[in-house]
Amino acid sequence: MQVSGLAFWGTDKPAFEKIMFGIGLPELILIMALALIVVGPDKLPGLAKTVAKQVLELKKAANSLKDSLQDELAEEKESLKELTHGLEDVDASLTNLVSANRDNGAEIIPPGADGEAEGGGKAEDSAPVGNDQSVVEQSDADEAAPKT
Repeated sequence: MQVSGLAFWGTDKPAFEKIMFGIGLPELILIMALALIVVGPDKLPGLAKTVAKQVLELKKAANSLKDSLQDELAEEKESLKELTHGLEDVDASLTNLVSANRDNGAEIIPPGADGEAEGGGKAEDSAPVGNDQSVVEQSDADEAAPKT
């Protein structure tokens, strides 16, 4: 439901629309009139200066806090990028290792695929994945064997 109102200072906005902090123009005029009555005309400029200084200090503190939080966030993003790149490198290395082992004829058995529960087998029962020396020795033996 839209309520039409008078134009506000020559704009299309209605006069009752909120200016700042939920305070409209009529409320702002009422607050100024009350301040003038309560404080008096001779102390009102000093009060306005004090309030303005406090608002500026508050804005500076808020900006300082915002900047420090943004700096910490940037550091955390950089750390996350480094971790992501590290994980990508590990993934690429594992992919290359798996494809190299498959190319050399080595069979890769995932843990638990031999019928036993994961971690239930002995360490000496399974061949270590990634032992490049054994893969090289196996491929050298295959090449040196006479072909029939």
